[in-house]
Amino acid sequence: TSDRLDFVLVDTGGLFSESDFKGDMNPEVLRSKMTKQVGQALDEAVALVFVVDGQEGVTYSDTEIARWLRYNHSEKEIILTVNKCESTAIGDALSTDFWKLGFGHPHPVSAISASGIFELMESVLESVEDGDKKKLSAPKTRDEEKEYTKIAFVGRPNVGKSSMVNNILRADRMIVNDASGTTTNSVDSYTSIGDKHYCFVDTAGLRKLASVQGSQDVIERLSVKQSLRSIRESDVTVLLLDAAMGPTKQDFRIAEECQKHGCACVIAINKWDIFPENTYEDQLDYREALLESMRNISWSKVVFTSALENSSRKKVIRAVESCLVEYNKRLPTSLLNTIVQEAVAWNSPPSSSTKYGKIYYCTQASVRPPSFVFFVNHPDLFDDQYTKYMENQLRKNAGFEGTPLRIFWRGKD
Repeated sequence: TSDRLDFVLVDTGGLFSESDFKGDMNPEVLRSKMTKQVGQALDEAVALVFVVDGQEGVTYSDTEIARWLRYNHSEKEIILTVNKCESTAIGDALSTDFWKLGFGHPHPVSAISASGIFELMESVLESVEDGDKKKLSAPKTRDEEKEYTKIAFVGRPNVGKSSMVNNILRADRMIVNDASGTTTNSVDSYTSIGDKHYCFVDTAGLRKLASVQGSQDVIERLSVKQSLRSIRESDVTVLLLDAAMGPTKQDFRIAEECQKHGCACVIAINKWDIFPENTYEDQLDYREALLESMRNISWSKVVFTSALENSSRKKVIRAVESCLVEYNKRLPTSLLNTIVQEAVAWNSPPSSSTKYGKIYYCTQASVRPPSFVFFVNHPDLFDDQYTKYMENQLRKNAGFEGTPLRIFWRGKD
């Protein structure tokens, strides 16, 4: 946002040569996917900022990219930006060589010291103002006129999060590769399904905390922070598990984050298609064993999916919508107190040798997640065991599948 107008900046993936890829990533496949993603961003853009490395000088890759940009996007303003120019004098010297790329005056900048950024932004604003105003207005309408429900897809590395988001969006929005760690930052994708508006967030895979803390990879540590922040900010989390591996300790820790931050939760048992002979009874047995092992989110909605099958799209969306209904549910006070009275009749409040517990009444304080305040005579008597009992009674009589519940004990005074 500037004083003159609002616009969206898109940071695209880099364009690499084969030598830039290491490990078990397929360089040809991954490079083609990244090029496709960059191409989609360029097609939607009003203006382009072509960033080069001033300290390396003009490389063969720079020349190839420049030729490709002129051939495919000659109708757009292309702003040549020479990065890593840490001072004005050095910047002028380093940027001189880049005139040969044919994009006019190079803009020497430093991303570290922010030198030259003001002049660059002036050029960007001029280009945007001269661009297509219709393209510019779309993001503004999205933010101002529509309210989006945030859905975060979380889980361990390589469980199919990106593939699932692509399936739901019906587009190759995320780059997918067999090697874990392809997604390194959280990516928001806005879409409308029927009359409902969603922001689907594809997050980086979460490895064991000890592995991340002991890693020298700064990018991975930042990726984990982004993923955890996406959980905190989401309305619903979709926790993907590998059907063959089942739940692990790391899945349990991710589930704890979902519970702690009070977001609704769908557990998607992904890659279920590797068991083609499994029946509905097998699904029920698997679900029962799963929720027994993950008691901290045993209230979650469970679906069986395959990120490669179109039917999974409907399953996940229906599960998310079901969770949102429960997440926003508010019980009438009369029904709520009837449930509480029956629960007390079956299991009296806890007591000690000198005092006994008594519940006067209960009220629902809020939703998202549903939160209940119990007014009692001695709040210190009501321990975690009785809290869990009351939560189970609320779920048994009023549903709330897929959403956590918050219960508070408060003195009448």
